[in-house]
Amino acid sequence: MDKYLRCFIKYQSYTIVSFTITMVIGFTPYLAENKPKEIEDLRFGGTMAVAFGLSWAIAVLCLIIAIQREDKRFIYPYVFVFGLDLTLMVLREFYLIIIEEFYIQLMLLKILVAAIAIPYVFGSLFALHRLFTIDPKSTTRVEGFVRFDRNETIGVDESQLNAVNNGSTNHVTPMG
Repeated sequence: MDKYLRCFIKYQSYTIVSFTITMVIGFTPYLAENKPKEIEDLRFGGTMAVAFGLSWAIAVLCLIIAIQREDKRFIYPYVFVFGLDLTLMVLREFYLIIIEEFYIQLMLLKILVAAIAIPYVFGSLFALHRLFTIDPKSTTRVEGFVRFDRNETIGVDESQLNAVNNGSTNHVTPMG
């Protein structure tokens, strides 16, 4: 894959990391001081806000590790926390629409932000996952199998074939 495209995909992921960690650092202390008065505000106050702030921090750390090591397994914690938080927010909005009045201006703003942020995050993380799957960086860890270079032609001399029949060790030499 082109190195510029590779850098761009990683840049998009680092943008997600920086925005997420800024929001966690900025909002978690503020939300931790709030005491939830209603059931719909349970996620946005007290101990639950601290727990979600901590889970977001761990997910961001895993995403940083995924980008640095180019290991797609570390993308999944961020996707899980993002999906869980998104699900809770959507359920909260439906609950508020049913229980309270429907404010069209505020709802349009929330829909606009969601329509921009959700595809951006999922698209960037999907591109990062595909980058690590299709074009993995050379690794030094033992993977349990051998990767062969398809562009290299390897041949066996007749003397080596005769040596196999005689019981001596076999080795291959590149042709070309």
